[in-house]
Amino acid sequence: MVAQDPRDVVELKVTVSPEQARGAGIWDAVIGQGQARRIWFCEQSGASPARLPLLDSGVILRLRETRTRPDETTVRLRPCRQSRLTADWSARRDTGDERLDFASDWSGDRRRLSVSVTARHPAGAVARALAGGGPPDQLFTAAQRAFLADCADRPVPFGQVTALGPVDALSWPALMWSHMPLAVERWVVTTVSGARLDLVELSRRVDRQGAEIAQLALESGLRRRGVDPAGCEQGSKTRRVLELLTATP
Repeated sequence: MVAQDPRDVVELKVTVSPEQARGAGIWDAVIGQGQARRIWFCEQSGASPARLPLLDSGVILRLRETRTRPDETTVRLRPCRQSRLTADWSARRDTGDERLDFASDWSGDRRRLSVSVTARHPAGAVARALAGGGPPDQLFTAAQRAFLADCADRPVPFGQVTALGPVDALSWPALMWSHMPLAVERWVVTTVSGARLDLVELSRRVDRQGAEIAQLALESGLRRRGVDPAGCEQGSKTRRVLELLTATP
């Protein structure tokens, strides 16, 4: 994949159930136990399944622990309006401590520009911030705050957010399935009341120039194995997680 403009990268996504993944032969392509992660999402205090102020305005705040790797925080705009991207936020970059990334998310017929700034932190930083019980706002860097201040449609009240989770995740970033490279990530979240969500996301990054053909190949591969992409849950898995977690007192 060689994309010249960072906005020419397309990330194809299909979300399936674990049973659908098994039927499609995804687990047959898995090697090893996967990379274990724990993920939290932040929403404004008092959010509910019907009212997710940050997510509804396109803002995603994520905290992530990955075994044997640095912790990470990510701020993402999805959808991100290109008209809001200033010169400071118009090109992909990675300083080692922070990474600015672009991708057009394609899920079924829905296509949205996603722009994120990810910051790396020492292992244990997320756990220490959450142990205090207050807003984990100190984890978000000056660059992440500046990105949202410049490009988001509304101010983000970092001091009024609550971390929700964790989501237990297993990731396999480089599988070969149906003669194509594929990334697979499974999310499992269980609330204190016993409600449970178990999702498997299949994704692939390609150049925009060949994205339609690649999407057709991915969907055709699933159909050949008895999984109809039109019958899969194509909504945002982040929204489904937040709806579940905010429904629990």
